[in-house]
Order: sequence, then structure tokens, then C-alpha cells
Amino acid sequence: MFDETDILRRGIAHQERKDYDLAIETFSEAIRLNSKFVEAYYARGNCYEAKGLYGTAIADYAAVLQFRPKEAAAHYNRGCALEKQGQRDEAIADFNKAIALDPKYAKAYFNRGSLFFKRGALDKALDDFAAAIQHAPNDADAHVSCGLVHMVRGDLDAAIAAYDAAIAINPDHVKAHGNRGNAFEAKRDYDAAIAEYNEVTRLNPKDAKAYANRAVALFKLQRIDEAIADYSEAIRLNPKSGKTYCSRGIAYAKKHLNDQAIADYDEAIRLEPKNCEAYVCRGTARSAKGKRQEALDDHTEAIRINPAYAKAYYSRGLVHGLMGNVDRAIADYTEAIRLRPDDALAYVHRGVALTRRGDLVDAMDDFTRAIEIDSEHPSAHYNRGLVYWIQGDVQHSIDDFGATIRINPTYAKAYQSRAMAHAKLGDQQAAQADLAKARQLGAACSA
Repeated sequence: MFDETDILRRGIAHQERKDYDLAIETFSEAIRLNSKFVEAYYARGNCYEAKGLYGTAIADYAAVLQFRPKEAAAHYNRGCALEKQGQRDEAIADFNKAIALDPKYAKAYFNRGSLFFKRGALDKALDDFAAAIQHAPNDADAHVSCGLVHMVRGDLDAAIAAYDAAIAINPDHVKAHGNRGNAFEAKRDYDAAIAEYNEVTRLNPKDAKAYANRAVALFKLQRIDEAIADYSEAIRLNPKSGKTYCSRGIAYAKKHLNDQAIADYDEAIRLEPKNCEAYVCRGTARSAKGKRQEALDDHTEAIRINPAYAKAYYSRGLVHGLMGNVDRAIADYTEAIRLRPDDALAYVHRGVALTRRGDLVDAMDDFTRAIEIDSEHPSAHYNRGLVYWIQGDVQHSIDDFGATIRINPTYAKAYQSRAMAHAKLGDQQAAQADLAKARQLGAACSA
């Protein structure tokens, strides 16, 4: 005759085969024979949790605690089920109890730290992950989680060190390699980032996110064809990612393949109707094809979806400028600047529009503000130089054209404009040298 222990073993065998329904039935039979059979409640709770029946699992873990109130593992297990059910406060309370009963309970520290991280309580999260590492030094996941906290704080070197530690423990830790790639990318070390994403795709060839991340780094290195290939693979693996379609569209646009770009933006919008970036990018591509009104419609739709999206106002301002709607362009640039006060490019383009309207003082202020934001902005220096020239301040125009050339030695128009300024001051030798350089660079110059 079988007793409840024999039945428990049979249930565990079903559980190990992941036949959770039969395991639950078997554990329930053991509990009917012995209503205080703690191990059966534990095991049945695990099976309910594996099936996503978190409320029933919580009830079984509570039954364990009824008979063993100082069982740290029962508090931990119930905490995990509560977390999965979205009851985060109650989960933290159970993890607190588990740690109070067993101060070396590494998993309880780790799970509590994860909840603190989700709440934005970064100091508490880091303390818990550190405690988890102290009590389980070979837990690579805890090191990875430390890295995530450092990433959110912007301490990229500390994040990389944490991922290094995780990889030293487990060289094939996919998340550690992926996150280290993200950290290298944030440091603009794109080659190192690509090496990490290579490792992720080697370990998991079906990781769509890794291909998309590698594509970003390749794009930054101007390896556009390779980026498009990676975005295409990411889309093959996950055809429902509107963001990836949008990113591939941007890569196509970089190659002036606007039809392919627009097709990708269309799909991105179909998948994610509120994807503001896709609307703005499609508007830019449509404008490049001369479809100005359709471009305006796209930028306006992006603004309707998100009235605080500065890029949409800036992009719509560009289209208004191309259409000769100077006042509307200025209004859009002004709103873009209000939303993003440190956008040097928006100041430059508003300055250009103000110059066309004849508001030279305001234009000068905009170009100067752009230079204050980004002292190495060639267009800001060049356009301010033009305003100086219009105002008759020839020497200052030469200074700004010179700054433009220093920043971008291939800026042909700057040589041409500086040649005119040198000629105005009677320095024909300098003027001829600049004209010769402008011609060499392909500018349409006249003596």
C-alpha cells in the first residue's frame, strides 16, 4: 500500500516531466491523505506557478506557512508568485520576511532588488544585488543586474565592470554580452559593441534584438549596407516590430532610397499607429521626393499624437521653409526650441528663416546661440558670417568663415564667401587662394 510519501515521489516524477496537471492531481491526492503534508503543498504550489495560476500557488505557499511560519523558502516562493501577479508591495513584504529568517538568502535579496529597480529605488536595488553577490558570488545574474543599475545611473564604466564579472563567471551569458554591448554603444565604442552583439548572435541566432542593436552600431560607423542586412534579419525573426521597420527605413533614406524607406515607414505605422518617429521620418522622405503637402500632413500627425515632440515641429519647419512659408517655418522652429532649448540645429534653421525675412538682429542672436550650444557647428558659423557680411562687418565675416573652414575643411561655400570678403578688404592674394580652393572642392564660383 502506498503512503503519502510514495505519492509525493510519483508527483515529483510527473513534475520533472513537466506534466503539471497530472502532478497537481497526484500532490492533491497526497494532501487528501495528510492535510498537513507541507512538502506536497510546496510541490503543488510550484506546479500551479509553472502553469501561471499564481493565486492558487499563493494559497498553497500560505498553507506551508500555516504549518511552518518560520520557513524562509515559503515566504520567498510566495513572494515570487505575488510579484508575478503584480502585487509588488506584498511580494517585497514576503522577501523581507525571508531575509529576516535567513539573512544569507541570496535569491530573496536578488528578487527584492529587482522590484526596487522597477520602482526606481536604485540605491536599495544596488544594495540588494550586492548582498546577493556576497552570499552567492557565482550568481552571474546578480552581477548583470548591478550593471543595469549602473547603466541607468549613467556610470558606464561601472556597468561594464559588472558585466565583465558576469561573463567571467559564465562566458556564455547572453544578457551580459548584450548589455555590455549596449554600454559600449553608449560610450560610442561601436566596434566593441558590435563584437558583443556578434557574441549574442553566436549564442542565440534567433535573438532579433541583437541584430537590431548591431545594426544601430553599424549605422553609426556608416556601414549602411551591413546595417540594413541586420535590420532585415531582425525583421525576419520578429516581423511585428514597428521600431525595427522604422530604423531600417532610416538606413534606406541614408542611401537616398526613399521609396524603400517610405515602404518601411508605412509598415512601422501600420504596426504602431502612434509611432511619431515613423511619421516624421516618412514626412522627411516624402519631402525629399517633392511631396511637400504629404510631408506636412505626416509631421502634423506626429504633433497631433505627441504635441511635445520637438523633432516633428523642427521637421515641419524645414518643409515650410522649402515651400517658402517663412513665417510658419519660424513658428515651428520656435516651438521646437521651446521644447528642446539646447537644439543648436533648430536655432540655425530659425536663424536662416529670420535672415530671409530680413530680421538680421534676431538671426544673429540665433546663430550666436547655436554656437554657444555647439562651438563646432559649421553651419552656425557660416550663416553668422553671412549676416556679418550683409551688415558690412567684413572682418567678423572672415572670422566666421574661417571658423567654418577650420571645423569642416571641405565646406566649399565658406571658401567662396571668404574670398569675397578678402577681396572687399583688398587682399586679392588671399581671395584668389580661397577661390582656387573653392573651385577644387567643386563650388560654382565666379571671380
